Amino acid sequence: MIGDFQLADWQVQPQLNCVRRGEKSIHVEPKVMQVLVQLADHPDEVLSKEQLMHAVWSDTFVGDEVLTRCISEIRRALEDDARAPRFVQTIPKVGYRLIAPVDRRDLLADSRATKPTAARLPDERSEPPAPAMETPAAAPSPSTIVSPGLGPVMALRWAVIAFVALAVLAVGTWILRSRRPLQTGTGDYRTLPFTSYSGSQTQPAFSPDGNKIAFVWNGENGGRQSVYVKVIGTENPVRLTSGPGDDYSPVWSPDGRFLAFLRSAENGQGLYIIPSIGGPERKVASRSGVADNSSRMSVTWSPDGKQLVFTDGKSTQSPSSLFSLNLETLAVQRITTPAPSWDGDYTPVFSPDGKRIAFIRDVEASLRDVYILPADGGEPTRLTSDNRQVSGLAWSSDGTSVIFSSDRRGKFALWRVAASGGAPERLPVGTEGASYPAIAPKGDRLAYAQTSAQWSIMRVVLDTAGKAKTTRLLSSTEQDSAPRYSPDGTRIAFQSWRSGTQEIWVCASSGSGPVQLTSFNGPLTGSPSWSPDGQQIAFDSRPEGRSHIYVVSVDGGVPQKVTSGDQNDILPTWSRDMKSIYFASNRSGAWDIWKVPANGGEARRMTRRGGFMGIESFDSKWLYYTKADLSGLWRIPANGDKEEQLLNQPKSGYWGYWSVAKDGIYYLNDSNAPPSIDFFDPLTKRARHVHILDHMPPVYNGLSVAGDGRSLLYTEATDAGSHITLVEHFR
Repeated sequence: MIGDFQLADWQVQPQLNCVRRGEKSIHVEPKVMQVLVQLADHPDEVLSKEQLMHAVWSDTFVGDEVLTRCISEIRRALEDDARAPRFVQTIPKVGYRLIAPVDRRDLLADSRATKPTAARLPDERSEPPAPAMETPAAAPSPSTIVSPGLGPVMALRWAVIAFVALAVLAVGTWILRSRRPLQTGTGDYRTLPFTSYSGSQTQPAFSPDGNKIAFVWNGENGGRQSVYVKVIGTENPVRLTSGPGDDYSPVWSPDGRFLAFLRSAENGQGLYIIPSIGGPERKVASRSGVADNSSRMSVTWSPDGKQLVFTDGKSTQSPSSLFSLNLETLAVQRITTPAPSWDGDYTPVFSPDGKRIAFIRDVEASLRDVYILPADGGEPTRLTSDNRQVSGLAWSSDGTSVIFSSDRRGKFALWRVAASGGAPERLPVGTEGASYPAIAPKGDRLAYAQTSAQWSIMRVVLDTAGKAKTTRLLSSTEQDSAPRYSPDGTRIAFQSWRSGTQEIWVCASSGSGPVQLTSFNGPLTGSPSWSPDGQQIAFDSRPEGRSHIYVVSVDGGVPQKVTSGDQNDILPTWSRDMKSIYFASNRSGAWDIWKVPANGGEARRMTRRGGFMGIESFDSKWLYYTKADLSGLWRIPANGDKEEQLLNQPKSGYWGYWSVAKDGIYYLNDSNAPPSIDFFDPLTKRARHVHILDHMPPVYNGLSVAGDGRSLLYTEATDAGSHITLVEHFR
């Protein structure tokens, strides 16, 4: 089945990876759609897990958890309930079946005869088919396939034809056999769910003997992150830390007696050590850099037990660097010096012999690569040249290669690259949203975090009485975010991974008819901003290894590059007269807001005390802005530089959760629980609640107000979490 079909009141569009009901459309991952198509091709039949995995992942080794997640996504998209299913029924210990009738009346009657069909499922109840080409001993030779009434010339011609036919058939059989999944030694791999608790479990770290895993968990209620330890083969983890802030990046001492970890709290950041069986913790170093995303932080313990290497030094004026802590003297020494305009160095990991350190170097938050540094000093060597996102890395147990998580081919997956260099190879495990790989020092175990979430763009409509009504406009697992209303409020621009890479999309204000506007096909592309006349969209992208500002017509076409140079330019917004574009840049060595002519040219620096996202007021008198590493909202006169702080919200990291209306500013406020969207009047300096949220939204550029001030857009992520998967017999 390759055409559209109907399931109850849902229209399924396999070629678009989309299900629709009325004006509501939900995009799903390609593999999720393939599972649904396989079920629809065998309605009311019980398909085993093995059948489904063979059909959908015929050339890749995956565990049951990947199929389970796909079934969960199908149910979520179709609003099905596993306890009282209307669409997909689970047959315990066997598999699944589609119980809703499949309506294919819109398909051509002969579609199966004229179009290729979905992969045929193996029938586990039947005997294996006979080989496609086995020539029996009594098969006629080419010389005998001749009619007795033919002359010598015709007889020879028919003999040649018969010989060629047999040869073609034999070659075809060889090709079919050669296309079977390669036997790469992955057949012994065994994937097991190591954690399956509520919340998010991530950043696994093996003990030296490979029998225990330390990991980070924010608890069943999604609170602060703490370090836990769990013995492989047991169920209940032991909570090791319970400090005042978020704890992350656990690493074992070589003798297994201690764990080191990083902490970020309101009273500061630090590097700590705690006994692996629990007990009093000890702070061994303070971190002076600003609080940063814990997903890019890490600490590593040298195999000789004498030093810890960690990340520090990040500020608006300097990049992150790697530092070494001598555990005997507690002296700290910088060991890397990235370029001043770069984001910096993160995630150090010692090689098993302690002679090298692998780490991630960021040109900008979305432009990362893997490097190797001699542990005794020297210049780092670049191991990958992808300029893509990297989320965690680990050394193989023999030290010959580095395993890392990257979106270098679309979704995050696990890759292996030789420590001596070469082309990375994708691993046959960890193919769906895998991150933070860890390798057991002894034995043959791999662990990684598996993430998933349902992303939505929400609309809040405000009536004259000040009451809010919330509607979900777009929903998918493909990170729809950064929504922006067009000036007339009839369309929405947003960034999304629907095409496999993040691009700019446009849809109607109802959420219907999404259309892909850009096609960079790899480099992260986002942060859309409408021109005041609604005819152009400015955005940032990274096709050349640096982020720069581009402009494209809303009707499509070739984007025009506005900025260039050896720096990073992001987060564009238009001036009200359309002559200029504001953007954030680190071209001065720190993140500030700059202004450039809309058709390109020389840029002018607007802020000098830090600035990240800036929006001009409707009367063009003020430039409002947030900062990269501080909570709050500021403004300066459009033609001056006297800075004034107006609010202490939005919080640090949520620099995109605010929007300017004609009569004031809407912003995300998390100073109270639950968080809310508030309205601030710059004239009276008063604020009021507009809408109460159920939970904090994801850290993305996410709030927009319509021109009439009657509706808002924001990004929401539900069912977000990550769990740790264990792979046995990994080599």
